[in-house]
Amino acid sequence: MSSACSVLRRIEEVSQAVAEFLGNPGALTPAVAADLITRIELIRGAVRNLPLAAGPKNDLLRRLNQAQFILQNGTLGLSDIQRVLAILQILQLSAFKLQNRKLPCPQGFVIVHPSNRFNTLCHCC
Repeated sequence: MSSACSVLRRIEEVSQAVAEFLGNPGALTPAVAADLITRIELIRGAVRNLPLAAGPKNDLLRRLNQAQFILQNGTLGLSDIQRVLAILQILQLSAFKLQNRKLPCPQGFVIVHPSNRFNTLCHCC
Protein backbone atom coordinates (compact mmCIF):
# COMPACT_ATOMS: atom_id res chain seq x y z
CA MET A 1 0.00 0.00 0.00
CA SER A 2 1.23 3.50 -0.83
CA SER A 3 1.55 6.19 1.78
CA ALA A 4 0.60 9.82 1.41
CA CYS A 5 4.24 10.72 2.09
CA SER A 6 5.49 8.70 -0.87
CA VAL A 7 2.85 10.17 -3.19
CA LEU A 8 3.66 13.70 -2.04
CA ARG A 9 7.38 13.09 -2.59
CA ARG A 10 6.69 11.85 -6.12
CA ILE A 11 4.53 14.89 -6.85
CA GLU A 12 7.33 17.08 -5.50
CA GLU A 13 9.91 15.40 -7.75
CA VAL A 14 7.76 15.80 -10.87
CA SER A 15 6.93 19.40 -9.91
CA GLN A 16 10.62 20.20 -9.60
CA ALA A 17 11.29 18.58 -12.98
CA VAL A 18 8.52 20.66 -14.59
CA ALA A 19 9.69 23.83 -12.80
CA GLU A 20 13.07 23.47 -14.51
CA PHE A 21 11.30 24.54 -17.72
CA LEU A 22 10.12 27.88 -16.33
CA GLY A 23 13.32 29.53 -17.57
CA ASN A 24 13.10 27.91 -21.00
CA PRO A 25 9.60 26.48 -21.57
CA GLY A 26 10.40 25.73 -25.21
CA ALA A 27 12.83 23.04 -24.04
CA LEU A 28 9.90 20.86 -22.99
CA THR A 29 10.30 18.45 -25.89
CA PRO A 30 7.98 15.52 -26.71
CA ALA A 31 10.59 13.10 -25.30
CA VAL A 32 10.73 14.99 -21.99
CA ALA A 33 6.94 15.20 -21.95
CA ALA A 34 6.73 11.42 -22.45
CA ASP A 35 9.02 10.90 -19.45
CA LEU A 36 6.90 13.22 -17.31
CA ILE A 37 3.72 11.44 -18.44
CA THR A 38 5.24 8.14 -17.30
CA ARG A 39 6.23 9.64 -13.95
CA ILE A 40 2.71 11.03 -13.44
CA GLU A 41 1.27 7.62 -14.31
CA LEU A 42 3.37 6.15 -11.49
CA ILE A 43 1.87 8.75 -9.15
CA ARG A 44 -1.61 7.79 -10.35
CA GLY A 45 -0.86 4.17 -9.56
CA ALA A 46 0.23 5.12 -6.04
CA VAL A 47 -2.92 7.25 -5.57
CA ARG A 48 -5.04 4.23 -6.51
CA ASN A 49 -3.47 2.37 -3.59
CA LEU A 50 -4.12 5.09 -1.01
CA PRO A 51 -6.75 4.42 1.65
CA LEU A 52 -9.05 7.17 0.35
CA ALA A 53 -12.78 7.14 -0.35
CA ALA A 54 -13.69 6.82 -4.03
CA GLY A 55 -14.70 10.50 -4.43
CA PRO A 56 -11.44 12.13 -3.27
CA LYS A 57 -9.37 9.41 -4.94
CA ASN A 58 -11.11 9.90 -8.29
CA ASP A 59 -10.72 13.68 -7.95
CA LEU A 60 -6.94 13.29 -7.56
CA LEU A 61 -6.78 10.81 -10.43
CA ARG A 62 -8.72 13.20 -12.73
CA ARG A 63 -6.40 16.08 -11.90
CA LEU A 64 -3.30 14.02 -12.59
CA ASN A 65 -4.91 12.84 -15.82
CA GLN A 66 -5.38 16.50 -16.81
CA ALA A 67 -1.65 17.13 -16.36
CA GLN A 68 -0.89 14.10 -18.53
CA PHE A 69 -3.37 15.29 -21.16
CA ILE A 70 -1.69 18.70 -21.37
CA LEU A 71 1.72 17.06 -21.73
CA GLN A 72 0.46 14.54 -24.28
CA ASN A 73 -1.47 16.86 -26.57
CA GLY A 74 1.01 19.58 -27.36
CA THR A 75 0.09 23.20 -27.03
CA LEU A 76 -3.74 22.97 -26.87
CA GLY A 77 -3.70 26.64 -27.81
CA LEU A 78 -1.44 27.46 -24.86
CA SER A 79 1.93 29.12 -25.07
CA ASP A 80 4.87 27.06 -23.80
CA ILE A 81 4.98 28.96 -20.51
CA GLN A 82 1.21 28.64 -20.01
CA ARG A 83 1.53 24.91 -20.54
CA VAL A 84 4.30 24.59 -17.93
CA LEU A 85 2.39 26.76 -15.46
CA ALA A 86 -0.83 24.79 -15.98
CA ILE A 87 0.95 21.51 -15.23
CA LEU A 88 2.59 23.00 -12.14
CA GLN A 89 -0.73 24.32 -10.87
CA ILE A 90 -2.41 20.96 -11.33
CA LEU A 91 0.40 19.17 -9.48
CA GLN A 92 0.38 21.78 -6.71
CA LEU A 93 -3.39 21.51 -6.29
CA SER A 94 -3.17 17.71 -6.22
CA ALA A 95 -0.53 17.85 -3.48
CA PHE A 96 -2.58 20.39 -1.54
CA LYS A 97 -5.70 18.23 -1.68
CA LEU A 98 -3.75 15.17 -0.57
CA GLN A 99 -1.93 16.86 2.28
CA ASN A 100 -5.23 18.16 3.69
CA ARG A 101 -6.27 14.58 4.38
CA LYS A 102 -5.16 12.81 7.54
CA LEU A 103 -4.17 9.45 6.10
CA PRO A 104 -2.82 6.56 8.10
CA CYS A 105 0.85 5.89 7.56
CA PRO A 106 2.75 2.78 8.70
CA GLN A 107 4.04 4.86 11.64
CA GLY A 108 0.77 6.70 12.42
CA PHE A 109 -0.92 9.71 10.84
CA VAL A 110 0.81 11.83 8.25
CA ILE A 111 1.12 15.54 8.91
CA VAL A 112 2.72 17.42 6.05
CA HIS A 113 4.55 20.71 6.50
CA PRO A 114 5.54 22.37 3.21
CA SER A 115 8.88 24.14 3.44
CA ASN A 116 8.51 25.62 -0.02
CA ARG A 117 6.00 25.22 -2.79
CA PHE A 118 7.58 22.04 -4.18
CA ASN A 119 8.90 20.47 -1.00
CA THR A 120 7.09 18.49 1.67
CA LEU A 121 8.30 16.96 4.88
CA CYS A 122 6.29 14.39 6.80
CA HIS A 123 6.14 14.06 10.56
CA CYS A 124 4.39 11.08 12.09
CA CYS A 125 2.40 11.20 15.30
